[in-house]
Amino acid sequence: MHDESIRQYDGLSENYHWLYSDYVLSGALALKEYDDVLRSAGQKARILDCSCGIGTLAIPLAKRGFEVCGSDASQGMVEQAMLAARNAGVSIPLSCCTWEELPNRFAGPFDLIFCLGNSIGHARGGDEMLRSLQGMRAVLKTGGKLVIDSRNWEQLRKEKTRFTPYPQWRERAGQRCLPMYIWNFPERFEDAHTIEVVLLFDSGGNVSLRSYPIVYYPFHFEELVERLRCAGFSAIDKFSDNEAEYRVIAS
Repeated sequence: MHDESIRQYDGLSENYHWLYSDYVLSGALALKEYDDVLRSAGQKARILDCSCGIGTLAIPLAKRGFEVCGSDASQGMVEQAMLAARNAGVSIPLSCCTWEELPNRFAGPFDLIFCLGNSIGHARGGDEMLRSLQGMRAVLKTGGKLVIDSRNWEQLRKEKTRFTPYPQWRERAGQRCLPMYIWNFPERFEDAHTIEVVLLFDSGGNVSLRSYPIVYYPFHFEELVERLRCAGFSAIDKFSDNEAEYRVIAS
């Protein structure tokens, strides 16, 4: 992830929780979605969440008894994850670093690595993505698994939906927020795509708007597979519950 994306997430970090429902923030959804992977890894598995954000996966994993570490390229996100972990009463080693820096920050090896939240789309092009995947592979034990999820960029560009509002207001601590995404599609697939995260706040009738542009670099699924293979992964499986996104498990 490059400096521009890091700054964008630093600015968003304190309000990032508005993008999630209370159910998602609790970790219940993630534990349910990845129950098969976690059971396969075993209760004694050492797990790295290398796109930990504000801790929505790392914290419930730690509360479930796993040995968990977390990393994120955004210092703001890591600080929010540290705060959330303290409030949850769990101890999680957290580090602010890029994927390429993982071997210098964590001794490894890990049994299981998660890279979720469409995060891999922040790698600028094939070379940077390859180096990022190599960084993950370097701290993963032989036979371990890497779980990545991604938006289906081909489908998104086919539909070209400009506005994605959330279905309802979220209310917390006397404040209401309605999040929405505004998508910008350049002419060429390989060009940077900007998704504007817009948060509409209502505090006692006082309405305000905050906007955070987030840059992504689309890729085809076949390109991801090829880069995984070049990074040292062999068994690569794709899973999808809908056309909009998919997850990949590589070992």
